[in-house]
Amino acid sequence: MKIVNERIMCLKVLIGDKLVTCICAYAPQTGRSAEEKDSFWDQMISVTGSIPASELIVVGGDLNGHVGTNVDGYDGVHGFGERNADGEQILEFCDAMELITYKHLFQETEEQISHLCIW
Repeated sequence: MKIVNERIMCLKVLIGDKLVTCICAYAPQTGRSAEEKDSFWDQMISVTGSIPASELIVVGGDLNGHVGTNVDGYDGVHGFGERNADGEQILEFCDAMELITYKHLFQETEEQISHLCIW
């Protein structure tokens, strides 16, 4: 286990012959400063980007945003309600890091799944 900071930690587990990196994250909630939120997402990109492509990545935790029900160009999005700015940051992160969302997991075969983001 690696504790990155008070908001992010990583755990590597071997499942069968596949190495899985689980990232547990707690994003700054609505009302926190833009600088604090930007710093968190920069750290998430750094942590996720440092994981070898051969490993499965699972991001879970409380990312403190609503992605909404409207996909607006983000395939596989599963959300509820109205999207807020924090939800937009979640989607941008998932898109940048090539993560798929929970709903999309059930539409793909195991071989097609490489990264997953659950919030």
